[in-house]
This record gives sequence, structure tokens and C-alpha cells, in this order.
Amino acid sequence: MVFHARALFLPGGDRAVTRLPEQWSVPAWDFETDRCTDRASAWRTARQPGTGQEVEAQVRGTDKAAVETAFTEACAQAVDRARNPGKYGDTDDW
Repeated sequence: MVFHARALFLPGGDRAVTRLPEQWSVPAWDFETDRCTDRASAWRTARQPGTGQEVEAQVRGTDKAAVETAFTEACAQAVDRARNPGKYGDTDDW
């Protein structure tokens, strides 16, 4: 199984309501060797292009507890990134 978690934050750090589930899992085959199947967890944050400038936190991995822990960290960074875009170089894209 590969576990996923995702959240979206508005500029200022408020969480956006989305229709997608916050966490989900999918089966993976042994031959799928990309990063999501060979690590306990991996996470990233990214500012979405466009006028909304939302910040997305994404986590995936093979260990559910590690993904949940990483999701907390990713959300904290996403809130900081939404509040402080210059700190992450996001203002260059505007």
C-alpha cells in the first residue's frame, strides 16, 4: 500500500476546503520503484500557479504512521509558505 495525504492552504494560511479526500491509500506492485513505494514517507509543499496562489502540502509513502507524521510537518510548512511567500522565493513567480 502507498499512503497519500494532501491539503491546500490559501494565502494567509487558512485551509482551503476541497472536494478531494485529505488522506487515501492505493495498492502498489513490487515492480513500482518510484520514490513513493520505496520510502516510509516523502513530502513537499508547492505554490500553485495562477491568481489564487494557494499552497499545497503533499505526502506519500509506504508507512501510514510516517505519512501521518510527515503530513503534520508538511502542513506546518505550507502554512508558513502561504503566510511568507518571499521566504520561499514564491514572489518571483508573481
